[in-house]
Amino acid sequence: MSCNFNIKRLRRIGYATLLITSVLLVWVARLAWLQFVEAFRALPHDPHTLIKQSVIQRERGIVLDDGRGRIVDRKGLPITGSMGNAIIFFPIKTTNSQKLAAKEIAALVNVNFDTLMEKWSKASEPFVLRDQQQKVVPLTIAQKKWLEGRQWLGVRVLPYTDPYPLKELTPHWVGYTIQANPSEWDRKLNRGKAQGWSYIHRSGAYGLEKSFNPLLSGIGPVTFVHYQDASLKPLPGLDVRVRKPDNPYYPLRIVTTADLSLHEPIVKIMKQHGLKKGSVVVMDATNRDVLAMVSVPSYHPEHIDPQDHAWNNIALDAVAPGSVYKLVTAAWALESGKVSRKETFHCDGELGKYGLSCWKKGGHGTLTLEEAFAESCNVAFAELSERMTEEEMYSYAEKLGFIGPVGLVSNDHLGHKALSHFPNEASGRVFSKLEPLIRDQGAKAQSSIGQRDVRITPLAAANAMVTIIKGGVFGHPRLVMRMEDKEGAVISSFAKEAASERRLKARTAHDLRHWMEQVVEQGTGKALRNRAWPLAGKSGTAQAGAYGTKQLHTWFVGYGPANKPRYAVAVVSEDEANDGKHRATAVFGEVMDLLADFDKGL
Repeated sequence: MSCNFNIKRLRRIGYATLLITSVLLVWVARLAWLQFVEAFRALPHDPHTLIKQSVIQRERGIVLDDGRGRIVDRKGLPITGSMGNAIIFFPIKTTNSQKLAAKEIAALVNVNFDTLMEKWSKASEPFVLRDQQQKVVPLTIAQKKWLEGRQWLGVRVLPYTDPYPLKELTPHWVGYTIQANPSEWDRKLNRGKAQGWSYIHRSGAYGLEKSFNPLLSGIGPVTFVHYQDASLKPLPGLDVRVRKPDNPYYPLRIVTTADLSLHEPIVKIMKQHGLKKGSVVVMDATNRDVLAMVSVPSYHPEHIDPQDHAWNNIALDAVAPGSVYKLVTAAWALESGKVSRKETFHCDGELGKYGLSCWKKGGHGTLTLEEAFAESCNVAFAELSERMTEEEMYSYAEKLGFIGPVGLVSNDHLGHKALSHFPNEASGRVFSKLEPLIRDQGAKAQSSIGQRDVRITPLAAANAMVTIIKGGVFGHPRLVMRMEDKEGAVISSFAKEAASERRLKARTAHDLRHWMEQVVEQGTGKALRNRAWPLAGKSGTAQAGAYGTKQLHTWFVGYGPANKPRYAVAVVSEDEANDGKHRATAVFGEVMDLLADFDKGL
């Protein structure tokens, strides 16, 4: 009996041993499978292998360049995507050596030590050293070499691309970007990466960033990856990796007609004269290239508030032009044959109907047509409007390019069509309803002096000056000259003076130029007589809202030098207090002096 018990006991032990051995064999087989087979295969839910995933868990990375295309000025100076050396801090365990590094770096680049140390000690992801204005702290060659020689843990000097280096000084026509809906490619690129530094694809939402987005979107980022263990110490053998697209032609570059050297000085001029809301457009009178387009108030392209419309480009907004619009009536008077050049008009300050009066109390007395233009007499131009038809008023506004938009729209011949150089440009108008045209004589009289429903854009006003300078030949202003690849090879170029056509008689344009010179010599622009150049142009003042309101839009559009025009300029100051100051005229004069100095350097 004892023998039977021992046999059964041994049998149970054998079964247990067999079971345990089987389980161990399964475990070993599973581990072998994971180690030698599964570790090198992509998982169903992730494109990475297990080995790759184990490495990714230790990654701490930063996007050095998101790959989006650049926008530069005519001289190649970066407006977006400025590359330079930057100090990158990686999260490491706080030690005395870290504090020493932070102290020496703070002293080297003149930043606050306490602020830097607090941010670095609390960092969970790498970050770029920035100043109080959130601009990337620049490094000289000597500073770069000194930092690289120190070899501190968690500190690297790397080439970093700042998306918007100009910050609040970024021109409004550049626009801004937003986070795009992730494409399948983006999702694959981001999947499995450490949370907090995955690639965010940007898409243009306004300005050139939007209209040229198909060419600016890029093909992927340049990332710098730092490998650490759980105690935030660098992993030997791995250290760092740089990942970037293998296409040598990207990112692409948009070369614009703008000159950055004009932008900031014009902003300063506008501020000095108290212009709080408005714009300045500077156009090359020889080819319609826009050299500067400044809008205030300023905006920050990386901090867009949808409720705050500071990001809106006022140079492309259509507003009431006031007496600038008298160019339309004057052009009609010169060409229609319904007005004699020797005819005179009498202004006693009141038209006597439609509630319309002249800006000068007591009136101008007896005036010729040329004098009425120079003095911007409302009564004389209202009388002229009674001889015009609505169709004629609309037609001549269209001839001058006040019925917009007027900006160039290009095709790059690579499949991208409707590339607008001035996206979001508003259309000018004469009447609020075109069909049927109104038959109200009072409305027509007020329209003839740039009130009522008349609206034009500063861009169109500057372009009208070039049309007159060129003897009545209309064309479209240009903002983008060409597209280049990363190596500077031209991919596509856009012709200047596109779609030119004669719209006014050469004699008409000649007379309008003479009349605008008289505006400065003896008319409403006399304050501009002592500038660096002899100037010509037309002033304008319009009620910001309904006729008779206190807020005003003041305008001055013109060109210089008057005898051989080089630049056409349009200035508008919106929503001014009715305090007797004509800020647009003052700003126009200062900008022209700036251009006179600028022209000497060419």
